[in-house]
Amino acid sequence: MNSNERREKLLHILKTSNRPVKGVDLAKELNVTRQIVVKDIALLRASGIDILATSTGYIIYTIRNQEFKIKCKNHYNDENLLLELQTIIDLGGKVKDVIVDHPTYGTIKAELNLASNRDLKIFMENSKKNGFKQLSSLTQNYHVHTIEVTDENTLEEIKKELKEVNILL
Repeated sequence: MNSNERREKLLHILKTSNRPVKGVDLAKELNVTRQIVVKDIALLRASGIDILATSTGYIIYTIRNQEFKIKCKNHYNDENLLLELQTIIDLGGKVKDVIVDHPTYGTIKAELNLASNRDLKIFMENSKKNGFKQLSSLTQNYHVHTIEVTDENTLEEIKKELKEVNILL
């Protein structure tokens, strides 16, 4: 195994572990010395990966976002679509997708991955340019979004605001 493959394997071990991994254990798993592991960790950190060295081993620092599904009323104009998506994003959520249950085709899901005002602006511009119909227009009552938030308080704030503007079902 070359050094790039070794670092990929080291990264995979850290990403898939739900607890810190000792340098000695990494060295044994990768069949290298502890010093090689230290150098590989330094190179991975230099590439922008947040690896923490703790007293119990190495761990990748990540903020674990939570995903939730929210059910929204269908609306058939761009202003309400913009309001819905803007509300979620402005309050700290990421709109991962939109899901509808079509009477003939069953569940239809489209990836959105809207996390910023820039993402939303591009999405709305593309929808106008391409003359698209909202996926929610395929169903009568509602559509579902998977949203990603850092905590349940953010989710509750998003739901409260969407309810106030008569979007949350």
